[in-house]
Amino acid sequence: MFRIDFTSSAKKSIILTLFALFLMSCIFLLMVGSSFHIISPPNEYLGIDNSGATSPQRIHFLTELGYNVSPSSEESEEIKIPIEFGDVYNRYNEIQKESGTDLLDYRGAECVRYTYTEEESGLRLNVIVYEGRIIGGDECTAALDGEMKSLGSRH
Repeated sequence: MFRIDFTSSAKKSIILTLFALFLMSCIFLLMVGSSFHIISPPNEYLGIDNSGATSPQRIHFLTELGYNVSPSSEESEEIKIPIEFGDVYNRYNEIQKESGTDLLDYRGAECVRYTYTEEESGLRLNVIVYEGRIIGGDECTAALDGEMKSLGSRH
């Protein structure tokens, strides 16, 4: 039979070691957590209620901006806003800032991008939704030499 007896000093050493590991873990989590922050989505986007949890809410939002989209054109894709922005995301965020939003506030957030096609112009309209609120989006053409603008920029 195998038996281990711990002396009082051995118990103290184990407890201190576990406490030190706990403290180091907390410090690590605080450092990692401080590299990005997620804020509550704003109550308005471009002066319009930004509720976007349902398809009718998103279509209403786009209609308020002057777009005419069909619910049947809706596509969706889960996306994650990166923690570190590269050149592409920095340029895309500049488009968002034109509409008064900043995706830096949502680094690391799991979002859904909904895409609609405007019936008259064929524009592709992207709406980014986080926790049921629209936090960003863009309008773009499908052409290779097309351009991307902030939502509502032509209206």
